[in-house]
Amino acid sequence: MTMMRRRHSRGRVPARPARTGRAVLAGFTLALAAVTGALASDSSHVAAPDSMVAPLDTAAALPPAPPDTSGLTSGIVPGPGGEVLPAVLRPFAAGERLKFVVQYGFIKAGNAYLEVPEIKEFEGRPVYTLVARAESNSFFSRFYKVRNRIESFWDTSGRYSVRYTENRREGGHRAHNEIRFDYENQMAVYQDGRTFPIPAMVQDALSSFYYTRTQALPVGGSVFFDYHASRKSQPLEVKVLGRERVETPAGKFECIAIEPVLKAGGIFKNKGRLVIWLTDDERRMPVMMRSKVAIGSISVILVEAKSGA
Repeated sequence: MTMMRRRHSRGRVPARPARTGRAVLAGFTLALAAVTGALASDSSHVAAPDSMVAPLDTAAALPPAPPDTSGLTSGIVPGPGGEVLPAVLRPFAAGERLKFVVQYGFIKAGNAYLEVPEIKEFEGRPVYTLVARAESNSFFSRFYKVRNRIESFWDTSGRYSVRYTENRREGGHRAHNEIRFDYENQMAVYQDGRTFPIPAMVQDALSSFYYTRTQALPVGGSVFFDYHASRKSQPLEVKVLGRERVETPAGKFECIAIEPVLKAGGIFKNKGRLVIWLTDDERRMPVMMRSKVAIGSISVILVEAKSGA
């Protein structure tokens, strides 16, 4: 099968740096969403940047035109019918650290990280500590400083989330959120004391991505599992689109492309797409994430990779 090589398109530099800095908020929110493999982390507290707010007139009441996503998957080659990549028992280990550059068009806006620092004990059970971070670089921090961190405690044997936390600094806004998953009572317990029902062995906004790395992936088909975020549980579908060769600063990789899909909610509200390229091997390592939304094209590209022990 002939593989295609992804080439990153060059965009136009916005005329006003301050406006770009505000718009980059969506890029860093995307970075966290992308590395978690989900589109609906609890972002209800995040205000839209000025560049995304429409004027209050008749046109503002009309649904905005969806972004052109035709080029997002143009290099992906669908696999033969019936092909299934086998499940992987342990695609990652404690000590894995992946560093990505976040680009808005061709402008480097900052970095994102995926890390598995350690295995620890939580409430009497061994859990992986899963961490996703995103931070603006020195230039964009002058206009809109971003320091976001989300963390998941993921049961090493059951492969489900037991706790999820996020700390966000986005411009002048700061927020902390925490969810504990009480499987004895089948409830998600939020930091304000409110509870919401959950199914057994649910995934959160970060563990969902690591769970997907372990699953059998039917090329041309989908993987489904239970997911909880923003005070509700629902099925998350991950489409397996096909194959593509991807070249990044970290190397050249034969990849399988996936696309997480939620029916509603999330920062895109069904108006954008997110595609993630995983290596077609036992690591299922993410090497690139791309999306096209109303503000433009955003890419999260692997620049450094360290394997776990």
